[in-house]
Amino acid sequence: MKNVIRQEMLKKRAQMDSREVEIASALITQTLMELDCINNARCVMAYSSYKNEPNLLPFMHALLDMGKHLALPYIATDDNLVAVEYTNDSVMKSNVYGIAEPIIMNESEQAEPDLVLVPGVAFDTAMNRIGYGVGYFDRFLKQTNAFKIGICYDMQIAPKIEAEPYDIAMDMLVTERRVIGPY
Repeated sequence: MKNVIRQEMLKKRAQMDSREVEIASALITQTLMELDCINNARCVMAYSSYKNEPNLLPFMHALLDMGKHLALPYIATDDNLVAVEYTNDSVMKSNVYGIAEPIIMNESEQAEPDLVLVPGVAFDTAMNRIGYGVGYFDRFLKQTNAFKIGICYDMQIAPKIEAEPYDIAMDMLVTERRVIGPY
């Protein structure tokens, strides 16, 4: 069932034009900037958008302008996701999946976010998530106590997702139309 939902949502997202992505991303950014959990966070882990995911680059730069610490996902040599510091001076490269990540000199240069913005292919109102099926974010989120906010378009909210034991639920969801969860 997850694969059916995944394929359906990826198809819907792929059909969005650049203007739709831009407008929805701006609304998501505006909502995020108004959340107390964002304003109170010390270090926020965002993500580099991929295949029409909501674009968080303007949000990331706003956080840096506010003096916040910012981290991005990085796929380490042990095939796990780690959070690494991102600044306006960070040099980016494409990882094996074509997703931009910071170039780091040493994998020990890890950040410890207290809030993580999590991309996904689909979510449900019970805060369950479907990713691309590789498990990077689930393994990472299992290792942290950070507050987890799923980021998606409203059309990516599925009626129900059957969670597996290894799936990590979100604490909140933010779309261009609503916030689901405590705020």
